[in-house]
Amino acid sequence: MELEQMKSGWAELTNRVEKQELLSNQMIERISKQKYHSKLNKIGFSEYTGTIVCYIAAAYISVNLLKIDQTLMQVFGLVSIALLLILPIISLQSLRAVKGINISSKTYLETIKSFAAQKIRFQKLQKLNVALGMLLMLIIIPVFSAIQGKNLSQIPNFWTIIFPVSVLFFLGFAFWVLKYYNKVLSEAEQMLSDINN
Repeated sequence: MELEQMKSGWAELTNRVEKQELLSNQMIERISKQKYHSKLNKIGFSEYTGTIVCYIAAAYISVNLLKIDQTLMQVFGLVSIALLLILPIISLQSLRAVKGINISSKTYLETIKSFAAQKIRFQKLQKLNVALGMLLMLIIIPVFSAIQGKNLSQIPNFWTIIFPVSVLFFLGFAFWVLKYYNKVLSEAEQMLSDINN
């Protein structure tokens, strides 16, 4: 009888330990997901803010497009509107792909491989956004000037100081953002690697 009680007690203890281990694994998984998404939300906040700015600029140009007299500037205005609408979509879709990696449904190795692939895709799309953003800057400046009824040649020191400084500022800011995004992605990747250890 005592042996039966010991077996029963041992089986009950084993079940408790297994349930506790399962709960611990589920908690670790949930916490890992939260940390992962928290890291990527740092990028998301910047991208959502940029999206709002782009859509406001696109709306401003759309409303004032008829104020532009020159056909070339109207074409630049339409291209600017298209770029202002497309750039955020590219960024948000690439971010969604990185955030959409399901940590719990795959093995750790599959998760890390999937993350690495999405990270490379995200970085390529961000570089494309920088190039398109530079193009946007080059064509939106004359459009804003035309909306205000001014010619760029009427603005003193535009070509010698204002335009080169604007380009340098844009490139500096773009590379700073890319560096920040890469840091956040590396931290997220390290977090995923640490889960495996």
